[in-house]
Amino acid sequence: MNHTPQTSGGLIIGSSGPVPGVALHRARYDPSGAMIVERSLPLVEPSYVALDARHGMLHTVLEEDIGRVASVPLDDALALGEPVAEASSGGALPCHVAVHPDAPYVFVANYGDGVLSVFPTSPSGRIAATGPSQAIAHPPGSHAHMAAISPDGRFVLCTDLGADRVHVYAFDPVEGRLDPHGTARVPDGRGPRHLVFHPSGRHAYLINELSCTLIVCAWDAASGRLEPGAELPARRDAANPTANSSAAVRVSPDGAHVYSTDRGDDTIAVHATVAGGAALEPVEVVSCGGVWPRDIALTPDGRLLFCANQRSGTVTVFRRDPDTGRLTPAAEPLAVPAPSSVLPF
Repeated sequence: MNHTPQTSGGLIIGSSGPVPGVALHRARYDPSGAMIVERSLPLVEPSYVALDARHGMLHTVLEEDIGRVASVPLDDALALGEPVAEASSGGALPCHVAVHPDAPYVFVANYGDGVLSVFPTSPSGRIAATGPSQAIAHPPGSHAHMAAISPDGRFVLCTDLGADRVHVYAFDPVEGRLDPHGTARVPDGRGPRHLVFHPSGRHAYLINELSCTLIVCAWDAASGRLEPGAELPARRDAANPTANSSAAVRVSPDGAHVYSTDRGDDTIAVHATVAGGAALEPVEVVSCGGVWPRDIALTPDGRLLFCANQRSGTVTVFRRDPDTGRLTPAAEPLAVPAPSSVLPF
């Protein structure tokens, strides 16, 4: 395996919470993982971000009762520019945004009322409307938590924490429209939150917020069918009655390992993929180094993992062993008010 040394890079940090200093932050990290904030852009509750790398444009949801989404450019120095577009998110408490890899569209999941929204973007990459071009309302009690785009871009999957379902929509890139295609149901009380695809495109991993479990899913790209399979604990001690809620799930760029967070235990679970990603085996569970790990993300080369610890106001960083997947603390934590998402680039 090639152990090429990692280069430095940029890190976007979203934040959300009733504390001073909530903003969208642009940081830099060096090969050791040491971080420094270079620019902060005051925004209201910029809880989650996604990058349109083709246009150097960030999109962030503003997680308020009357939700909004904003486009923020990265200039040539990779600094944050002023927002160039802002729109209604089409729902309440938007918590996730995703950028289509090929078509000029952005998707937003609104947690408060379960609405999944579609936004066209301009040739420069910014949101090109004052509101969504399509807003899909799910049944009462739904909580849309993520818009996950299939690897081939043909489908958008919406995790519904309130209904214990993953809604699958076929995406028409010409019309920019989502059409109902199918639904995958998980056992009651699981609370599906986030989903990530294995690089092979044949499997996906679903983190359940309420049950603190991972479900390994089969994905048929041709038919657009998601089939939930084996369910595994995502906590160190699944029988412990302490109040917990799982949050983030990521797969390493090489597809060898899956990482997920647990809020309450304040841990990161590591699983190894086996059988080409069709199954998971536990490797270890480690402390996140903070409190309430809402998000994690790996660097593009898979050598470092960053963790946004919302309630301790820290971003921690770990060195990842590419062979075993194990994590070891790297540089000192970065103090950031209520970090809720991390995006290395």
